[in-house]
Amino acid sequence: MAAMSTISKLIKPMFGKTCCKTRVGEYRSFKLGFGDKIYHGKPKLIDDFNGEWEIGTYYRSWRILQEGKVICGCNDPVDSNEELDAAVKRITFGRIISITQEPSDIDIRATFDTGIVVDFLSTVSGDDESFHIFCPEHMCATFDAVNGWLIGKSNKPWKKLGDSGSA
Repeated sequence: MAAMSTISKLIKPMFGKTCCKTRVGEYRSFKLGFGDKIYHGKPKLIDDFNGEWEIGTYYRSWRILQEGKVICGCNDPVDSNEELDAAVKRITFGRIISITQEPSDIDIRATFDTGIVVDFLSTVSGDDESFHIFCPEHMCATFDAVNGWLIGKSNKPWKKLGDSGSA
């Protein structure tokens, strides 16, 4: 298990990068991309590119705040993911300036230079990933409320805890 200080060193080059991609996907998954657009050439994917850096969650709760008020969230009463995706796309995120463990030590907060804040909330028991950061060179960091932070390569299997930690 990695400490937040280790994660901060890994992701420091991401800070100051401009948001280049937003996506609300299946099951209200949510991701944000930063930095250069990396075109992948996979026509079956919704987006033509990924961000050089990407953060997000597949199944956990998230909310977007401005001036302390929720302006969009995974539980907004909309008819479709597409409608929620369109609402997120209207938000100007700007440059990412920090990722911290707030509002509690099992939640993750991304803060932007525009005053926008995104909270990724651990709302279930268990050790399923609640937040991820995809970095350049296939590095990946994940967070869950049981194990905390894990770091590994996104293009290789990870060892299970008890087998010398993450890969």
